[in-house]
Amino acid sequence: MSQHAITAVHFKDEKIDLVAIHPVVEKEFGSTEFALGTAQRISVGECADLLAAGEEVCLARRTESHAWEVICDVNLLPGGAGITGVDIVGRPNDALQKLPSWG
Repeated sequence: MSQHAITAVHFKDEKIDLVAIHPVVEKEFGSTEFALGTAQRISVGECADLLAAGEEVCLARRTESHAWEVICDVNLLPGGAGITGVDIVGRPNDALQKLPSWG
């Protein structure tokens, strides 16, 4: 289970520069839904540092029951210069760009 979840992004010059990241605080055994702590806005570089340090990060969305569920995992881009959502077999996808944005 991921330790952190990204729920929104901020774009600057058509690139993601900040993410809204939450700690995962509660997960019910056998459920795909979980609860999140308070969000922090961090840079993509800081998120990459979390991943490089071995932290698990996922993308999450709200469910109809107002809980959160995993969309996909997040991995470092080659060279560690950025982050991307990945599908179940580890291939990059565009889920990160499709998250809600602010600003």
